[in-house]
Amino acid sequence: MSECFIDIIQLQRNVATARDIESYGKLFRHFHRPLTRFAAAIVKSNESAEEIYSDIMLKIWELGPALNNIENLQVYLFISVKHASLNYIAKYYKVNTIDIESIDLNLPYEMDPEQTFLQAELQRKIALAVKALPNKCQLVYKLIKEDGCSYREVAEILHISINTVEGHMTTALKKISQALRFYLHPHNN
Repeated sequence: MSECFIDIIQLQRNVATARDIESYGKLFRHFHRPLTRFAAAIVKSNESAEEIYSDIMLKIWELGPALNNIENLQVYLFISVKHASLNYIAKYYKVNTIDIESIDLNLPYEMDPEQTFLQAELQRKIALAVKALPNKCQLVYKLIKEDGCSYREVAEILHISINTVEGHMTTALKKISQALRFYLHPHNN
């Protein structure tokens, strides 16, 4: 499903009032990647993140008409995944290390082998720079840059102030730009 725009509110209503399985499937697919990635960043396990996501989405289906009472489904889901992930850690005391997923590149043109290599190297450096960020800073960066959340939504999800979100983003961008200074300003090195 490669929709550019998805009407989350309408799908939410369809699931809540009509118990529309097709709308539920669209919501499930739409939120799958950002929420499983968010859970994996907390529990450090892709398999556990999938399980957490499935459990949360099952609860969404089970809400029935009460689903209409949720004002911002995206924030609600991120907060639910955060709590479920923290409960998972508390229950299992198990933290496995995983690599951050590489950034997908959908380039509209073909590059020569040298450009392909340089682009892959840059993406690897970005992933390493993001991985080197402190945990909270990394979560804030990923929620904003990769998942498209607003600063206000991130503040609600992580239960921190907007100023703290701004501070984490400032730190993240400084550290990432320092790690990439050779690529950003090759003549200054």
